[in-house]
Amino acid sequence: MAFPINTEEAKAGQLPLPSPLNRPRGGRVGSAVEWNNVRRPEILDDFTRLMYGALPPRPESVRFELRRELSGALGGIAKRREVRIHLANDGKTHFVDVLWYLPLHAEKPVPAIAGLNFPGNHAVSTEPDVYPTETSRLTQPTERGAGASRWPFSELIRNGFSVITANRGDLFPDREGGRAESVWKLFRTPEELTPEQRDCTAISAWAFGCILLLELLESEPLIDRKRIWLHGHSRLGKTALWAAANDPRFAGVVSNDSGCCGAALSRRNFGEHISYITETFPWWFRKVLDSYAGREAELPFDQHFLISLIAPRPVLVASATEDLWADPRGEFLAAKAAGEVYRLFGAAGLGEKAEFPPPDRPLYGDGVGYYLRTGKHDVTLADWQFVLQFIEKSTNCSN
Repeated sequence: MAFPINTEEAKAGQLPLPSPLNRPRGGRVGSAVEWNNVRRPEILDDFTRLMYGALPPRPESVRFELRRELSGALGGIAKRREVRIHLANDGKTHFVDVLWYLPLHAEKPVPAIAGLNFPGNHAVSTEPDVYPTETSRLTQPTERGAGASRWPFSELIRNGFSVITANRGDLFPDREGGRAESVWKLFRTPEELTPEQRDCTAISAWAFGCILLLELLESEPLIDRKRIWLHGHSRLGKTALWAAANDPRFAGVVSNDSGCCGAALSRRNFGEHISYITETFPWWFRKVLDSYAGREAELPFDQHFLISLIAPRPVLVASATEDLWADPRGEFLAAKAAGEVYRLFGAAGLGEKAEFPPPDRPLYGDGVGYYLRTGKHDVTLADWQFVLQFIEKSTNCSN
């Protein structure tokens, strides 16, 4: 039975936080080299064992099929590609459908933003002829263009970015029985893919899909391989952090309203917590995480460790004023606490003296950014404007 949900700041607590620099058997990491070679692998293993599970292995075959290409998309400013990624392993097959926009008249390699979507490829674009995501892979049928407000492709193209997305259901349909229809079927028997078998998680399947998008982008000479960013909202914000932690090729990551088991601190006991999330969405996590319900302080990490795994690459953590479920203050505190790892690399993070900011006043730190947008749990044009500002700042700092 789920524990009560707390949304009162006075009742939040269980701080101070553990330090990601402290070794489990004593001692403390003191350099970037020691972090990369010793401590980082330990933390990555802890998250794999206790929360997200391992990512699917690389299948025997990965093939990109260009199903359709259209020049002059989005009112004449973009090239639209629809690609099917064919996966094959041990005689079994699976596919992922991709919607991809590129600036039409790019004269040099451009940066890219990758991310999974919720309602289907046909629903995130305003164009009426985008191939639909298969209904069986969606949690519910969606109309064309219904989710387009979260994906302002034209705005991003005008700012010089290529944008690529696929539906999460193509990797793991987001429901209790989704495991049997997921990418995991390439590697496991049907008996190993029942709801009771929770080693093969949705979040790791989705993270695997993010990496497939990255590899598709890397196959295109018009994409700047060193500037491929990953974006995720809510459960896909958790996914984006986990994917970037596992694959250093992502230039940076944006975690929007990712909350519990994403960017928010579990020890605060504010908003959604481990008891609720594991009861409601058990297919997202390994079963062992259930045992930490109400015992979050006994985990060998908190979510600032996850953000730290991405150092020294830039991370932007985003919250919304009305999204208490995702604990905005807990997301800020995690972003701030990750700074001690960024400082190993000569970056200041948000800074040790950073304070929780007022709404719509972003903190673009050195390597780590945070903002609190006015409004609800969503992705809005205002969010994307903050994202573009942070990416520009991060790019200028690295040059």
